[in-house]
This record gives sequence, C-alpha cells and structure tokens, in this order.
Amino acid sequence: MDFQVTSNVPAVVNKTRSYKHFSEAAQEVVDARVLLGIHFRFADDAARQQGWRVADYVFGNLLRPLDQD
Repeated sequence: MDFQVTSNVPAVVNKTRSYKHFSEAAQEVVDARVLLGIHFRFADDAARQQGWRVADYVFGNLLRPLDQD
C-alpha cells in the first residue's frame, strides 16, 4: 500500500515522505529516534516486536467480521 506523510513542522526540509509499506515508515521512526538520541536501538526494536505481537493477538482474537444482513 503506497502512502505519503507530510510534516507541517517549519524546520523539516523534506516535508513529504513516501512509503510502500507501513514497516518502512516504522523503521524510519526507529532510526530517527536513535539518531536524535531519544532511545537506544534495542529498545525501539523490542517495542516494535511487542507491537506486532499485540496486533497479531487483536486481529486473531478480538476483531470480528461485521454482520452483512
């Protein structure tokens, strides 16, 4: 799924970023947080893995199809 994200922050040089996969955007967020010194890479990588596990659980156990009467 191709999509774009546009920033309205004045200091941002490349205002619009394009992605082919949600995982590309997520990886870019991890890279940015590490480069800015906000987090260690292992912490962001662990958080992404936890997020995938939560999403898998929700999709497999809690989301139900809509009735199509």
